[in-house]
Amino acid sequence: MNHKLWLLGRSVTVGAHMLGEALTRPKARTVEDVPVSAETITPEWLTAVLCRDTPGAEVVALETGGGSVGTATRMAIRVRYNEIGVSAGLPTALFAKTTTAFSQRILLGGGRMIDGETRFFRDFRPRVEMEAPIGYWGAADPGSWRSIALMEDIAATRGAEFIEPSARIGRDQMEDLVRNLARLHRTFWAHPDIAGLKTTTQALQAYLAAIDMKKRCEVGLVRAASVVPERLHGQAERLWAGVAAAIGKATDEMPQTLLHGDPHIGQTYRTAQGRMGYVDWQVVMRGGWAHDLAYTVNSGCEPEDRRAWDADLLRAYLDELGSLGGAAPSFDEAWQAYRQQSMFAYAAWAFTIGRAAYQPKMQSEQTCLTLLRRITTAIDDHDSLTALGV
Repeated sequence: MNHKLWLLGRSVTVGAHMLGEALTRPKARTVEDVPVSAETITPEWLTAVLCRDTPGAEVVALETGGGSVGTATRMAIRVRYNEIGVSAGLPTALFAKTTTAFSQRILLGGGRMIDGETRFFRDFRPRVEMEAPIGYWGAADPGSWRSIALMEDIAATRGAEFIEPSARIGRDQMEDLVRNLARLHRTFWAHPDIAGLKTTTQALQAYLAAIDMKKRCEVGLVRAASVVPERLHGQAERLWAGVAAAIGKATDEMPQTLLHGDPHIGQTYRTAQGRMGYVDWQVVMRGGWAHDLAYTVNSGCEPEDRRAWDADLLRAYLDELGSLGGAAPSFDEAWQAYRQQSMFAYAAWAFTIGRAAYQPKMQSEQTCLTLLRRITTAIDDHDSLTALGV
């Protein structure tokens, strides 16, 4: 209740900030400014954040275009520099994500995600060899929950095509994704620099404070009944117990590493060279590796493909992970963890399709049904609830 009262108070504060923004229409000009939207970005601000390490370089013009609205507002930006900036090879094809709408700020701020992407691109991305966009700047204002993440526009720079959740992707592509996860996880395995990140348990607590997630999952299970295995019908209480148990294990019983946190197949892309990568790093957290692996495999594979591939995909993940000085799990230990960690993916998509009127519509019904069909079939196939002891 205290957290809900806090969130109510923060909602009033954020609303007041947004009223002020609407009245003053502030432009971002200095490095301390956090733009209200991509439209409020100026050449002066881009000079401050992009040219800070290149004396004499300046942004002389910018153009915005395209974009979409979801948990954040997204916009492509094209930048032109003076001769010094051009000679230095500063980035010209950018992509901005801002919290422009009230619902975005409350969802990401209340869920402790407002600075997730900022932290990933600033603190972690430069240290890991993986397929993911390069980040150029990020900032969040703690009072207004205004935020921006400025990154590489991989559609322009790498010819990236974003994977539609309903698409059927190949085994080699899935292996590339799980090896990507392994490179991320091994880089930050038990690393002291992840200590300040929220745990999987803290993330779930934040969701519960902002949204009645358990009830929304119950509603979602009913709405998705046509695609959920019959054995799971009417099992909302047991499924939620499984979610809580899996999240607890990922925090308390597994070695901690840096997690993407929400690595469903709709967060992935394929480059012109055929490499598979991840986007949307807002939900970064720390916890057990299998949280990410199970989410990627179970959301991305059609059931018949997953049944044929998942043991080999796990072996590929472990091969890329390496021995970690003897700390890496055995195959049998990893298989048990994979079975157990199927649950958060269910919760994420059941509450999305089970949304209440006050929740923003984040995904189409068809996307929710496609992913819930894959994920709940995996839970049923692997008897994940029994593996968790619930």
